[in-house]
Amino acid sequence: MTKSKKKPLRALILLTAMLPLTFTFSCKKTDQSVTADNTFSRNQNKDLSLVSAVNAITYTLPANSNSADFQALINGAVAGDIILLETGSHFVTNTVNLPVGKNNIIIRGQAGAVIRKAPNTVPHAAITISGNYNTVDLVEIDGGNLPEGGIIIYGLRNTISNSKIHNCGNATAKGAGILIHDKGTPVCALNTVIGCSVYYNYMVGVSQHGHSDGVIRDNRIYENGAEGLTVDIQSHNNYVYNNTIDKNNKFNRGVGGIGIDDSNGNRVHNNTVSNTFYRSGITFQNNIGGCDGTSVANNTLINNAGYGILQRFTDYANTNTGITGNIYSGNTLGNTYIQY
Repeated sequence: MTKSKKKPLRALILLTAMLPLTFTFSCKKTDQSVTADNTFSRNQNKDLSLVSAVNAITYTLPANSNSADFQALINGAVAGDIILLETGSHFVTNTVNLPVGKNNIIIRGQAGAVIRKAPNTVPHAAITISGNYNTVDLVEIDGGNLPEGGIIIYGLRNTISNSKIHNCGNATAKGAGILIHDKGTPVCALNTVIGCSVYYNYMVGVSQHGHSDGVIRDNRIYENGAEGLTVDIQSHNNYVYNNTIDKNNKFNRGVGGIGIDDSNGNRVHNNTVSNTFYRSGITFQNNIGGCDGTSVANNTLINNAGYGILQRFTDYANTNTGITGNIYSGNTLGNTYIQY
């Protein structure tokens, strides 16, 4: 692990602050000329954005690393720090965890950096995020068709961007590529998945359960065994737009290309949902609860095995639903249908 040099301006700011030199590190890192006292500058509850900008460190994780190496860097990182995965494979046998209180950390991959679950991996996700404001960017996760998901998010305002998540889960533990899940503490809300490719996962590509006020946009979600995307069980006020959701429900494990259930105020706009196997493009499943105030607008729904949009009112009905401006073509059973 290496330390990168901090820009002269940052060093100058720190020198003028006349803070003592107290940093010691046990592994190589890219330090941007860190000259401040770690305890004072990082942990005082003052202007966190300024402290992060001035005092950030880039930690480099070499190829052929293991989950212990990865976790050690996370444990040492603080707000504003970057963990850079070098080109090559990074093997995990235990979940890499950003726990509650680990906030504003960036995990970023160089071109060709791949996090791989090893065959003896503990049956949990490759990465779990319970903290807030963290970012995973330009990272590939290969789940190796092993149990559990690629990334699980429990916290607030985290972002997964420009990443590839695939081959996660199997019949033993049916993981999603990305699972955004409210477990009560912390509250799960305001997370973003943008510009990702999520594919070949045993169950859902991107699964939301109790996640509110988030954004899922500009992703390619394809050839997952169940839904490409779910908005389920108290996932309120999310914005799902500009996604390409193709050839999902491949093994007939879900309810459609997009599945929605017991969730209110969601907007599903400008997506292309196509070639869904066995089921409809968008399905309101409604076996947990009804959905209120959903807007489904300006989507392209083509060549799905069921309907373009199916609303199942067999258990609970939708209320105040707006279905407008959608384009339908080649859906086997028709454009829209309400099943009572």
